[in-house]
Amino acid sequence: MIHPLHITGLHPGTLEPSREAAKHIAKADVLSGGKRLLKSFSNFKGKIIPFTSPMEKYASTLEKELAEGRKVVLLADGDPLLFGIAASLTPLLGKKNVVVIPAVSSIQVGAARLGRSWVDFKMVSLHGRNDYTPLFGAMQRKMDCAVYTDATNTPQVIARQLVNKGVDNYSMAILSQLETPEEVVAQGRPESFLNFTCPDLNIVILTADNKECSTPLFGRSDDEFIREKGLITKLPVRSAGIALLDLRGQQVVWDLGAGCGSVAIEGSFISPDSHFYAVEKKPQRVEMIKENIRNLRAWSVEPLCGEMPQALAKLPDPERIFMGGGIGRDDSVIREAAKRLKPGGRIVVHAILMGSIQRTRDLFDELNWSWQSMQIQAATSDQLAGDIRYKAHNPVTILWADKPEGH
Repeated sequence: MIHPLHITGLHPGTLEPSREAAKHIAKADVLSGGKRLLKSFSNFKGKIIPFTSPMEKYASTLEKELAEGRKVVLLADGDPLLFGIAASLTPLLGKKNVVVIPAVSSIQVGAARLGRSWVDFKMVSLHGRNDYTPLFGAMQRKMDCAVYTDATNTPQVIARQLVNKGVDNYSMAILSQLETPEEVVAQGRPESFLNFTCPDLNIVILTADNKECSTPLFGRSDDEFIREKGLITKLPVRSAGIALLDLRGQQVVWDLGAGCGSVAIEGSFISPDSHFYAVEKKPQRVEMIKENIRNLRAWSVEPLCGEMPQALAKLPDPERIFMGGGIGRDDSVIREAAKRLKPGGRIVVHAILMGSIQRTRDLFDELNWSWQSMQIQAATSDQLAGDIRYKAHNPVTILWADKPEGH
């Protein structure tokens, strides 16, 4: 008879199993898990299998034990499905072969210590990860965040990342060694934790100030952006361009010839967990982008100063590209952009000059990409002689194309 794998959560800190979990552990032939968890069951008489990576090899080891009819229990900390091992292991073994017995998570315990409801927390794991984009993306939307840490991404490192980004509207709580005699709960602003040290077993909870003061997701006035005179993708065509980008979550997005960064900044508020790069060759404009990021708290946008296409070599391949400037007198930039765009990705080009329009369509035709275009000419109200007139903007041609799969 083949038994399912029982993944049992242990209470954070005390590592006590629930009554149901204890029954399965007592009947188990094999006990597996991390070394810290296995230490709590040193009297177990059966076979011990410590966790090893990669996950695929570890899953095969457990699968072999199950296939030979042994009862296997895998120990986990807290809720095994909340950034835990069950989420990674279950797809490898199949749902019908896994039973999960959850315990209270460390996030729940930490929230209780602070007298907070955790139901609206954005939960982010930096355990074994170095991408802060999901955290920055949630924070720029003024979400309260609960963060799993590790020995690299410590509370001190997280605090430094927040201070370096200019985060000034969050308080920080560090909860270490929860449910143990060594438990510590420390609260303050991120800058107060730049030299803070604590054991590796900890979580961080970040709480936004003034959540009732809502942050717009989209449609900011042009006047909210610091810019050189006239050098901005204006609201009417900016809105159309961002809509045509068809932004999704967890993407890499390039804004090339970014100017003041308005497209990247606006897009970053409507595309959760995405990483936006605003590329601009002129240093003074890059400083404006940085200031706009600080003022508008668009922390998932990263400015890059450099001449294109050479500067693009530093960036990860994108799923979306916006070109509002920088096409230049040849097609080298858009050609490199098209080359780096991931299959299935989309490029949107805003052009005013006929030469830029022609070079863009010629490249799409050469690549055999199906493309579309529209021309927008907007006019906005403006005061004149004690009355209102409509002031025309330059007509802008928008061209967009999707990179075929397999290219």
